[in-house]
Amino acid sequence: MGDEWKQAFEECEYDAIVLGTGMKECLISGLLSVEGKKVLHLDRNPYYGGDAASIQIGQAYKKFKPEAEPSEAVLGKLRDYNIDLVPKYIMASGVLVKVLIHTGTADYMEYKPVDGSFCFKDGQVHQVPIAPKAAMSSPLMSTMEKTRAVQFFSWVNDYEAENPKTHKAGMISKTTLDLKTMTCRAFFKYWGLQEPTVAFVVHSIALYRDESILDLPALELVEKMQLYVRSLMRFSGMTSPYIYPLYGLGELPQAFARLAAVHGGLYMLNHEGHLNDIQVEFDGARAVGVKSEGVIAKSKIVVGDPSYFPTKVKAVGKVVRFIAIINHALNSSNGSPSCQVIIPGSYVSRTNDVYVFCISGSHKVASEGHWVAFGSTTIEGPTDGLSAQQIAERELSSALPLVQPAQEMFYDTYDEYEPLEDGVDSQLFISKSYDATSHFETAIVDVLDMYRRIMGKELVLTSGPKRE
Repeated sequence: MGDEWKQAFEECEYDAIVLGTGMKECLISGLLSVEGKKVLHLDRNPYYGGDAASIQIGQAYKKFKPEAEPSEAVLGKLRDYNIDLVPKYIMASGVLVKVLIHTGTADYMEYKPVDGSFCFKDGQVHQVPIAPKAAMSSPLMSTMEKTRAVQFFSWVNDYEAENPKTHKAGMISKTTLDLKTMTCRAFFKYWGLQEPTVAFVVHSIALYRDESILDLPALELVEKMQLYVRSLMRFSGMTSPYIYPLYGLGELPQAFARLAAVHGGLYMLNHEGHLNDIQVEFDGARAVGVKSEGVIAKSKIVVGDPSYFPTKVKAVGKVVRFIAIINHALNSSNGSPSCQVIIPGSYVSRTNDVYVFCISGSHKVASEGHWVAFGSTTIEGPTDGLSAQQIAERELSSALPLVQPAQEMFYDTYDEYEPLEDGVDSQLFISKSYDATSHFETAIVDVLDMYRRIMGKELVLTSGPKRE
């Protein structure tokens, strides 16, 4: 890097300086670049991704099990592994895809559909039903419940907010349902759905993390369910609503680095130690840039992940996870090369859901004949004096049998942080830590909220940058 970093710092005043190259920070950087903002994007690490980096199998051993070495005889070709530390599937018709199209970064990456979307119940993994035909054959419901569910799914799939004719529901006596005022709780009661059915609809289809949605308008729930259906139909032959980049999410930061260059921005990684101690500069309470080794880069705003601002964030929870290297598909997943399993907390006497993410060589992230599986959840019990493995064996006890036998297991815990303030007054905008979910739906909400606070307006998505 030489003195180039000093020249970049002192060259001009930037519209934004972004600290950390995690997925959220890259998305914000890309959105600001498309808005015509000049962005300086820094990372104290010599690699992209921060806590959400994509790492090789050797790096995984150094991080989680430094006393051991990976064996090619056991794990296959080691160079074929690209392990995302915070893997998250992408909803095929969701907001993240629209953001990637809007910024043009979708052009820099290749995606492949995910094979399975499952819900766990009574020790077994079952395909998530959303179509009436799938509901009729689903083991997740009793015979009588299936009849009610078929009517429910058919009505939801046909509902159009702007078409009053679709608001009438009921087999004999038609009732007009006003989803803007009707709560989800009343909506489920109207259809007579039982609690276990409500649980997989809320958690495995609408992808909510808790039951707070039950007291909100049913329109939001129906829109989330319809998003699931649209995503499932996005490409021909899809068997889940999700997609994932070939070679993993590590491709995302590099795509946004190319985007920044197109718009006159600059990405800088810490290859020579000059960015080890990046400090935010303030004029009173307002962020006006960053400093490293006494050199200041001026900026109108500063954005970053919580690790750069330990005094300006609060701990809001703790996540435990396992990473398993296995030579078989997830148990009871019908040999699925890639899939997500959501275990609603109520199914396993928990408050928080358990998420299982499993992917294989089909997405170019593992050696042939091998899978990488992640289990994650929010910790509910005490942790003092316990190892990450002991915590995982307690909190992820429902997920662990799905990956057995495993050729290798890594265990980890990390804290979740949120900013103490919204950043509007200080012009210092901090993202939230990644939660335990195995999909992007909660992360993109945080990105859109940050964009609104930074720009003072909602994001309006387009069909992509104008071509010359």
